[in-house]
Amino acid sequence: MAIKEFAVKQVAKQLLPMVGRMSDKDLGKLLLLASKLAPNDFTRSFIDDIGKMRKEQHPTVELMRRVIRQTSPHVRKRLINSLLINEFMRGNVIREQLLKEDMAAPQVYLISPTMRCNLHCLGCYAGTYGQKDDLEFELIDRILTEGEELGIFWVTILGGEPFIRQDMYEIYERHNDIFFQVFTNGTLIDREAARKLAEVGNVLVIFSVEGFEEETDARRGKGVFQKIMQGMDNLRQAGVPFGFSVMVTRQNVETIISDEFNDMLMEKGCLIGWHFLYIPVGRAPDTSLMPTAEQRELMRRKGAQRIRDEKPMFVIDFWNDAPYVGGCIAGGRNYFHINARGDVEPCIFVHLAVDNIKQKSLKEVVNSPYFRAIRACQPYSDNLLRPCMIIDHPHVLRGLYAECKPYPTDGPVCGLIAPPICDVLDRYSGEVAKILDPVWEQEFAPRHFAPDKFGPGKVNGEKSLVKPT
Repeated sequence: MAIKEFAVKQVAKQLLPMVGRMSDKDLGKLLLLASKLAPNDFTRSFIDDIGKMRKEQHPTVELMRRVIRQTSPHVRKRLINSLLINEFMRGNVIREQLLKEDMAAPQVYLISPTMRCNLHCLGCYAGTYGQKDDLEFELIDRILTEGEELGIFWVTILGGEPFIRQDMYEIYERHNDIFFQVFTNGTLIDREAARKLAEVGNVLVIFSVEGFEEETDARRGKGVFQKIMQGMDNLRQAGVPFGFSVMVTRQNVETIISDEFNDMLMEKGCLIGWHFLYIPVGRAPDTSLMPTAEQRELMRRKGAQRIRDEKPMFVIDFWNDAPYVGGCIAGGRNYFHINARGDVEPCIFVHLAVDNIKQKSLKEVVNSPYFRAIRACQPYSDNLLRPCMIIDHPHVLRGLYAECKPYPTDGPVCGLIAPPICDVLDRYSGEVAKILDPVWEQEFAPRHFAPDKFGPGKVNGEKSLVKPT
């Protein structure tokens, strides 16, 4: 393995000066070489799929060209080092070994270094956390170091508003083997912030929007949309990669899947996008904002997948793309969240924990009885279009709460498991099943989607360490 890693580093060193002027033929040669050097079949298959897209001139190929055109040489160097060498070569090997030892092997995790924010957005998932809590610099440093030891070189930073903390730039520089994805409201991305981000070179910035100016300002405050647009311009001029994130509600579905909206973001320079369904947690939870079952099916047909197939912008639907990652990835199966108090949550939307990272190592918390119990349930059904234990299988979350007795991390009680919200979720999950179960049987089941290649879960023999009550 060391020989392969050395070979990749040498090839990368030779290719870096050429990347900005690489031809389509050169790209084909690079992908062929990458396939031969791949550390395992899964990575090789992923690279080969990109090779097929190149031959078919899929928009993904133009997306790769956009990444090259829009990023500075320093950023491209960091990308190759973090993703090609560390993630694909080192990370995959470490995770494979962890799985052999019956340990969790998540590929990514989320850290909220602060819950402080300069906005007060309606329905914010983080709105009920304490606003005074910050993770200490030394603790963040320790977490990231332990994450690298577990083969994790892709870390998401959120909050709160991460750019309130100026010391995070030092964190990014200190851990330059990691590539960071940072979610922001966009109001603090001035030219100085863009300069600092270009200097560290290992940050992908994700701007939160709700739609166009009217929708965004209605939830986030007057003038916020224009600050986001200016922030995007600042990053593009500095050669820093960026994308967008949308909270999908019953009110904005048509907007966010429209060509007008996505073309606008692509023209601004967005390379990637995220669609997250509204979940009734946080500040003033409102179940009437949840997209209907019919709207979720509309998103499946005309949302992220269609956009990826038609435009050089990689948009991901956290729910409808679940079949491609084997269903729910929470509980350390492929991701988890550490909040600003250090509580280790299985999912960004599940504000229930049994451990705090201040008392235990990263390896210990992801292999806790609580997280193992979650993984032992995954996937929650054969239909991976209904992947979620909150809104698609709420009985699972209630069962885990009764079995593992986690504590609420954002208040005295967890609203998801108590009336009236739990009653609404039971009805909602039934409505979604009526719409999406036939879709699964007709379109996905014949294609043999299965979670067995994506790590821990009941299909791979994951066993809960918690005795049934």
